[in-house]
Amino acid sequence: MTELKKQRLFIHDHLNSRELSEIYLSEIRTAGQLFILTELPKEKNEYQAIIDQITSEIGNYFESNCEKDSETLLEEILQELNNLLPELAPQKNKNWFQKIDLVVGIIADSSIYLAGIGQIEALLISHNQFTKILENSAEINPAKIFTDIIAGQLDSGDILIISTNALFDYISREKIRLITQKYTPQTAVDQIQKLLETVPDFVTFNSLFIKNPGNHDIELVQTKTEDDSNDYSILEKTPQERPRIQQQRTENIKKKQKEKVKTKLVFDKNGLQNIKSIQKLILALNLAKIYFSIIHQIFAKIFSYLKSGYLFIFSSRYRRQSEDSLLEKTKETVHKKVNWFSYLTWKKKILIIALLVVILIFLQGLVFLTQKKAANKQELSYQQNIQSINNTLNEVEASLIYNDEKRAEELLLNIQKMLDTLNAQSQEQETEIAEVKEQTARLINKIRHINYVSDPLELFDLNALNNSQQIVQKEGSFYLLDQDALYLLKDNAVEKISDFPNGQTLADWPKQNKLILSDDQKYYIFNLDNQKIESFEFTKNSGNTKVQDMAIYSNNLYVLDDANSQIFKYPERGSSFSNGSSWLKEEIDLKQAYSLAIDGDLYLTLDNGEIKKLRKGKLETFSYQQPHPVIGQKAIIKTFAESELLYLIDPDNQRVIIFDKEGKIKDQYTSPKFDSLVDLAIDSEEKAIYLLSGNHLYLLAIN
Repeated sequence: MTELKKQRLFIHDHLNSRELSEIYLSEIRTAGQLFILTELPKEKNEYQAIIDQITSEIGNYFESNCEKDSETLLEEILQELNNLLPELAPQKNKNWFQKIDLVVGIIADSSIYLAGIGQIEALLISHNQFTKILENSAEINPAKIFTDIIAGQLDSGDILIISTNALFDYISREKIRLITQKYTPQTAVDQIQKLLETVPDFVTFNSLFIKNPGNHDIELVQTKTEDDSNDYSILEKTPQERPRIQQQRTENIKKKQKEKVKTKLVFDKNGLQNIKSIQKLILALNLAKIYFSIIHQIFAKIFSYLKSGYLFIFSSRYRRQSEDSLLEKTKETVHKKVNWFSYLTWKKKILIIALLVVILIFLQGLVFLTQKKAANKQELSYQQNIQSINNTLNEVEASLIYNDEKRAEELLLNIQKMLDTLNAQSQEQETEIAEVKEQTARLINKIRHINYVSDPLELFDLNALNNSQQIVQKEGSFYLLDQDALYLLKDNAVEKISDFPNGQTLADWPKQNKLILSDDQKYYIFNLDNQKIESFEFTKNSGNTKVQDMAIYSNNLYVLDDANSQIFKYPERGSSFSNGSSWLKEEIDLKQAYSLAIDGDLYLTLDNGEIKKLRKGKLETFSYQQPHPVIGQKAIIKTFAESELLYLIDPDNQRVIIFDKEGKIKDQYTSPKFDSLVDLAIDSEEKAIYLLSGNHLYLLAIN
């Protein structure tokens, strides 16, 4: 198997460089040869110690590890780095590793295994084509800094270049391709270094060239010509000749360096300034000069004030002259300040006017540029957020591949929070945000095993009604109660059939052509045959003070009174109901109860998300399957005696849940249109659900 050839290109001025940089190559062992390329901006003193510690600890870990499989060993090294890097964070800079450029890899025979973070590039040159095999990471996850390993083999003549961006800023990729394909890695690096001789010393080059040798690789070595200048000649590439040529090259360089050393004695007077004692003497003389200058100025001022004071006291002439001079100066100053523009020449006036015009134009341009810069900043922030969201969506897809639904849901909920903070600056951005929200909602519901219905069928638009309350479906017709009246919905028409102020609840009376209504005072029967409302009088149980919900089963009226934690039963009496009684046989806290349904057993929903089952006035064990997310407040439950299912709407989560009566979830549905769910009705054949959401009635096919 052919051994890969590698050569480092490392040009770094420790004093002038703007970066802290390091390249490390280990000794070759069974698992291969470790290489590390690291670079950080020269911002903090701790960064150099961090680079040294990374190189030291990972190098020692590689040397002491007995693992023989290169890829497995690299995985262990990356895990070690995932634990090490957060611990190296300087104080008040927990995300410092967002600035680090780091590539770690192992060379084993003709195979290479590597992983990286930051802006270091890895380019493969094969068959005259460039392939970028290491993606630049714009944002690093602190919980798992290294995620993927790139692995592959180099064919004959293939070159892999791992380098910081500086190399490609000064030499084109095409030039690098031509050099590396023609020469061996060592000679290619020599040629590239020649091209970089004029680059400023603050630029750092940190690169590693790895090549699978070809049959026509050229190696150049330095030879001495007759005119004592350096030249390069092409030599045969046999292994026996190369050591001798390299030795000769080294000896020639050393000999030439000795010949060039020429010195002479020179006295540099400026060099005296570097002597500390002379520096202190010069500093003392300068301070003394400043001191005596200040003393001179103080005494001169004092003498001037004393002289002026003496003359002002003892000389009337001096006082008159001082007063006249002061008045004249004041008058002249005021006149000049008031009429300064009129004293100017016409050229100066034109210049001032032109200057004012230029300043106004400049200020207007500055405002425009500031606005444009702010818009660009907002656009950049938007693009970065969208890119971050897309990256997170890719993580979601990866989590779903590995069946990690919990992680995928966490990521999607984070995406929803990010989307809520985005401010669209254009119609295109609004459309894009809406599409991402739609995609996110679909994925969340997919993870939660909820069917997503983007556009349910709307049967009736009820915007003309006043705050729809409850709905009943009876023999193909819909009856709807709002705060003012009772309506019939039939044949695509909405018809008011009776006024009913302060409407609270509406229930069907099965096997009777009647409905039961209530307001905040009484119960009423609505006769569908003559379409009249009849109030029925009976003595309320003394504890029944409120109607939260009601239902009829076996011609008995059951009323939920959450204020008194009680359910009251009113038996049928002719065409009405007789006096009520407390139905519960044990004390149960129903203060959070919101809705009831009855089929022989009685089911309650509570505002804390619970579903309770009662039989003959006593609490029964009901181990229902807990949906995810949990049921929110104001959930409404419906069923009937012939049904084997429980139907529940969950307004907080815009969701419909169908349970069997053992408590197992049969199906779940959601839609962006279910944003104001208030009630539901069930088709008698249980093939559809009718959902009242705000002032819209939707049909949801379930079978």
